[in-house]
Amino acid sequence: MYTLQITDDNEIISKREVIMEKSNAVDQIRILVNKNYKGQLDITDASVYMRYVLPISKKIKTKVPLVRAEEDYNENMMQFYLPANVNDLTAEPGDVEVSFTFVKIIQNDDDTITSAVRKTQSGIIHITPLSSFDDFDISENYTDFDQRIIAMEVLQKQMIATTDAIYNGMAQDIRLNKNDRKITLADRDGNDMGEGVEMNDISSMVAEDLVGKDPDGVQDGVVNLDQISGVQMMNLDELLK
Repeated sequence: MYTLQITDDNEIISKREVIMEKSNAVDQIRILVNKNYKGQLDITDASVYMRYVLPISKKIKTKVPLVRAEEDYNENMMQFYLPANVNDLTAEPGDVEVSFTFVKIIQNDDDTITSAVRKTQSGIIHITPLSSFDDFDISENYTDFDQRIIAMEVLQKQMIATTDAIYNGMAQDIRLNKNDRKITLADRDGNDMGEGVEMNDISSMVAEDLVGKDPDGVQDGVVNLDQISGVQMMNLDELLK
């Protein structure tokens, strides 16, 4: 963790650790400051902003609000962190010049407002350069190279997840559910898939194919002759006399 300590003399003391050029969301930068400025002003409720200048392009970024940590560094010092959306701080190798501004709004007893502003001297955050190989990719620059790699990794993971979902969702077997009298597909865990097909429906279709459509509308294999037009009914006992 890269730590900057702001003294009561408004000097910035840095504890240097390696932060690589173009790294993002992996290195935390912490700022430590006394809760009470020179024993005269409580700044625990002050807003803190950082200003920095990039080492090569000299691009200036101002009014970057710092995020105060929920837990203080110790009894006398509070700690702040750079917000996660500060991405261009590591865009260029070299010494990034930083300074801080504390703004505290004080409401006086006579209802007037006093604004207390504290500014610091400049400090340094050193960004270590990449090797020439890492910063070169034939016709593309490093940033685009990184983006392509990340996109390929994301696509690969999406394809694996989709393949797993399709594989796990496939029917593994077909079975007869005697309790519900259905034929159903079963998944890899043995659970029924879908509504299944009722055995009565299958029996009716088989019977219709074998003996034709039942005239009474009930495909049960029993033909009631009295429901067939043109058929004369006779008493069987009379025929046997």
